[in-house]
Amino acid sequence: MHVIYLAGGIASGKSTVARVMGECGAVRIDLDELSREALAPGSRILPQIRAEFGDDVINPMGGVKRELLAQRAFATTERTVTLEEIELPLIDELLRARVARIAEEERAEREKNPEAPEKVVVVEVPLLDRMRGSFDMADEIVGVFCPAPARRTRAAQRGMDPRDFDRRLHQQPTDAYIRAHSSHVFNNIRTRDVFEQEVRDWWRRRESEGWEPVSKRSSRGDQA
Repeated sequence: MHVIYLAGGIASGKSTVARVMGECGAVRIDLDELSREALAPGSRILPQIRAEFGDDVINPMGGVKRELLAQRAFATTERTVTLEEIELPLIDELLRARVARIAEEERAEREKNPEAPEKVVVVEVPLLDRMRGSFDMADEIVGVFCPAPARRTRAAQRGMDPRDFDRRLHQQPTDAYIRAHSSHVFNNIRTRDVFEQEVRDWWRRRESEGWEPVSKRSSRGDQA
């Protein structure tokens, strides 16, 4: 099994890259989905969420009012850090369990068919610096970049307040940080069809190389 951490900030095009990789055969794991699972009814971290962010962030079904929690958590850097300290350990645990389950599925498939293809797992990581503790799971890290003005426009088209975008952008890892940890970088500055073809070409090249692990702290900074 080969695990790719796909890193990129808000509205960078990370989801587009992940979708194309999924079409190429990747098994996708979205950390935003794991975050929703971590905040679902019955989660062990909900008492901490309630204590830190207020009783009213818990909905009548026992889950979290995500928009209200986001308003309070992203109001200041300190509040954001508080939420991350509560949530990230459980997200890491859920991620490890999901990856282990996929690895077991691969082993079972190869017991039946030794020629079964290797599974490639793509983990969509919005906040790469917060996942330092799980870098051991990644066989490589791929970054996705896009100029901030274009990202702001895309976010606004999705209905995000520009002030909210700027606040979240400020709290995310810098492009320099992601680039320093990535073995390959996709620059999302072309038309969608050209950009998606670049992703497919990269996938075919890596597939032909046999998905050998690569350095997660490459200074090479390959660009698509």
